[in-house]
Amino acid sequence: METMDKEKTVKKKEWTAKRFLVGILIVQGVILVTVAILTIILDPFFHYHAPLDGFFYKLSDQRHQNNGITRHFDYDAVITGTSMVENFRASEFSDLFGTRTIKVPYPGATFKEVNDNLDVAFATHDEIRYVLRGLDYSHLVEDAQAIRTDMGEYPSYLYDDNPFNDVKYFYNRTMLSVYLAPMLRGYLSGTAGGVTDFDTYGSSAGDEYSAAVTLGDRESFQVDRAENSRLTEEEKVMLLENIRQNVTRTALDHPETEFLIFFTPYSAAWYGALLEKGGFGSQFEAERIAAQEMLACPNIRLFSFAAEPEITMDLSHYKDFGHYSPEISSLLLERIAAGENELTPENLDACLTAEEKLYRELDYDALIRQKNTP
Repeated sequence: METMDKEKTVKKKEWTAKRFLVGILIVQGVILVTVAILTIILDPFFHYHAPLDGFFYKLSDQRHQNNGITRHFDYDAVITGTSMVENFRASEFSDLFGTRTIKVPYPGATFKEVNDNLDVAFATHDEIRYVLRGLDYSHLVEDAQAIRTDMGEYPSYLYDDNPFNDVKYFYNRTMLSVYLAPMLRGYLSGTAGGVTDFDTYGSSAGDEYSAAVTLGDRESFQVDRAENSRLTEEEKVMLLENIRQNVTRTALDHPETEFLIFFTPYSAAWYGALLEKGGFGSQFEAERIAAQEMLACPNIRLFSFAAEPEITMDLSHYKDFGHYSPEISSLLLERIAAGENELTPENLDACLTAEEKLYRELDYDALIRQKNTP
């Protein structure tokens, strides 16, 4: 009898443990399903739909949010490029060109990454009037298929139509803590809905721009003014493939859209570094080839500000050798709208020759003196 009682007690404990385990699994399942449903409904990365009224959507993660913005927002103009376009104000472009504008920067991106997103824009929107795109000199000679994989995992699950890999979207700590929880708290507390505006999205307006920050501990430039590097044939082929696949192809496919493309104006210090380490001559050769290719496209207008001393030689406008301030971004917009600094087949050779001469002969010590001038 005692043995039977013990067996009953053991079985009861086992059953209780099983019920407890089943209960935990049910609770976990409910939580997981709830998180997935909330993610789909609120959709902070706009993977499924446009923003919902009543909730505030924080824009802060370009590579995760840009594709959804491009697919689901209402616009007829796009500002895009690398971090070199982060300080542009979409509202200024809209005022100048009479458009509804989004800004979708891809920090550090290759031409392919930026252009793939433009393909999405044209696939989902019928009337895109303008594309303002910055082209970085440093990405001209690059494989046409290159994608940055050194900046963390690329969120390909947000760029495709495969529902099975969306679990990466639903179940991660960042989604819960940075996006879903604040959205729900804001809604319950009566915070006004909306979306981070495209003026401040990605902006680094709060950073320090100065010669001291730009130059850091550099005290001189050891330039080789005779530097005369040239592109190899392989590099020329790579450059042309990159431009044709990731710039001119899209423009030619959409003749109804005006592409306002500009070479992002790096600081004069960047040219000094090229004259130090090599690559100065080949850089200008690459710029010339790329410009010629783009200028053959009837709906591309190409702009260059590299030879503007008030921009590139005043290091108070920069925070490193390449990134310029919001004030310079506004100036570029104004000049592009006015048709200034535009390269044409007729003036290209003279403009690039003058630019190369300017930086080959520049007094780079004067840049150092800016840092040391109160």
